[in-house]
Amino acid sequence: MAELRYGHREGRGTGREYAVLADSYFHRRGGKFVYLNSAGAASLCATGDGRVFGWLESPKDTAGKSSWKSATGDRAFVIYGADDVYELPAIETTASVALTNIGVGAGIEVTGATHAMIQGARVGGGGVATPLVIVDIDIPNKTVFAKIKLTAKQAA
Repeated sequence: MAELRYGHREGRGTGREYAVLADSYFHRRGGKFVYLNSAGAASLCATGDGRVFGWLESPKDTAGKSSWKSATGDRAFVIYGADDVYELPAIETTASVALTNIGVGAGIEVTGATHAMIQGARVGGGGVATPLVIVDIDIPNKTVFAKIKLTAKQAA
C-alpha cells in the first residue's frame, strides 16, 4: 500500500522562504500549518492555535526519521495564499469523518512528540479554535482538504 502524500493540493502556491524556529519537527505524515512568531520565524501551529500564516514545505527527512527537525539558521518555503487547499490527516473527536463535515470549521491538533509529532485537522468540535474550513473529505483514508479561514489568517 502506498503512503499518502499530504500537503498543498490546489491553488497557486504563492509563498517565499522564511526562517524556521530551531528544533521544530515536521512529520511527513502530518500537517505543516505554521504561524510566524514575534521574531518572524515559522513555527508549527499547536493544538488549539487560532491563527495560521501558511503551510511549510519541509525539506527531506532527518536521516533515519519520518520527519524533518529544523536547526538554527534553517529556512523553508511557506505557502501563504488565501485560496490554497491542503490535505492533512483528520483527527476525530466527537464525530467521525463524514461528508457532513464539508463546509464546517476544523481545529488544529498535534499528537505525539519530537519525531513522532503529527499535526492534523480536528473534526467534530471539542471547544477549540477552528482556523480551518473543510472543503472536501477522503473518507477511506480519513483525511481532510482544508483552507485557512480568512478570519484566522495571520498577516505577515
